[in-house]
Amino acid sequence: MIYQAPPKKRNTLTWLYVGLGLLVVVLVATSVSQMFSGQQQRTAIVTISEQGATYSGDAIVVRNESVFQQENVSSVSYTAEEGAAVNRGDPICTVYTAGFSPKELTLLKTYRTQIKEYQRVLLSAANVPDTQLQRLETTVAERAQETQALVRGAQGNLLNQELLLKESISQRHNYLRQKYVEDTKLTRLYDNESNQLQRIETWTKQFAASDNGIVSFYTDGLEAALSPINVDLYTPQNVRNLLAGQVPEAYERPKNSMDIYRLVRQYDWGALMLADDITWNPVIGDEYLMLIESFESTRVSVTVASITKSGGDLLVRLKADSPIEAILYIRSARVQLSKSVITYSVPASALINQDGVIGVVVQYLEGPYLVPVEVVSQDATQAHVVPVNAGHLYEGLTVRLF
Repeated sequence: MIYQAPPKKRNTLTWLYVGLGLLVVVLVATSVSQMFSGQQQRTAIVTISEQGATYSGDAIVVRNESVFQQENVSSVSYTAEEGAAVNRGDPICTVYTAGFSPKELTLLKTYRTQIKEYQRVLLSAANVPDTQLQRLETTVAERAQETQALVRGAQGNLLNQELLLKESISQRHNYLRQKYVEDTKLTRLYDNESNQLQRIETWTKQFAASDNGIVSFYTDGLEAALSPINVDLYTPQNVRNLLAGQVPEAYERPKNSMDIYRLVRQYDWGALMLADDITWNPVIGDEYLMLIESFESTRVSVTVASITKSGGDLLVRLKADSPIEAILYIRSARVQLSKSVITYSVPASALINQDGVIGVVVQYLEGPYLVPVEVVSQDATQAHVVPVNAGHLYEGLTVRLF
């Protein structure tokens, strides 16, 4: 009888080979899965983010302004209004020096009243109406009405209107003087007026605007010391002294002198800020929004002009290019600088230091490339960075993790 192997044994070997094959497939699949899984864990996608930065400190305001002074002042008669915008040549005020008495003006007024009364006598004695005089008087009346309308709030330039009124009054005055030039009494009255005016002028000084700007009659004694031409010379300690109200000796007001007014020029001002955070590293040219904490908080745009670190202090010089009215009366205040920075967010483990260069390795199609970055902020898991070279990092790129 021929011996044949049991069919059951052959089936057992077949299943053994099939099982080994399946095990190999599973092991390969697991290896590939782990490989791809590891690849995903070692990369990340760059996302865009916005970071806010705020810095505070004590600041002193620097304005481009000129102060006009006069010695031995007795009194001041102001023509311009406080806070008014003036042009070069516009009248500001009249200053009367020591020795002047209000009685001098009273006497001048008496002489002028006598002239007007005597002119009325001469005019009433005339038999023929003076049409030219009537025309001049009509012009004076019209100019006066126009001036009153501006005072009540009508549209127009009040200073120009006042000049027109004065011109029409002067024309009427000159006409009457020529009309009765041979009248000895009127001539004597005119001489009294002229002599009294000359007497008053010996104590009088007229001030007019030397430039376009805003006029103010309030000063604090720091105007000369705090001008755009000399602030670069001040150290942080100098600024502390100025904040305390100490005027440098070179800029002290002369004895017997009085500040008459200041002329403030528009759009050319800044501030000296002593930062609370001395570890802050501001960059020249950076722009911030400055909040000036005062009775009415003001926000203006400023640019970092220069920086000085000394004696544990950080002095930041700021330049503004906005209307001056908001800080016309502010000298020192607490300020806050704030700005928003567009950054790129990557895992902290994406940062690498290669030969002193901080960067991230970007997976370009051509291969990996180290992109140098500046770290704006970082915590244990995430970093917010900006590329050193603009355009080398943007949203959606793939970076390696380490």
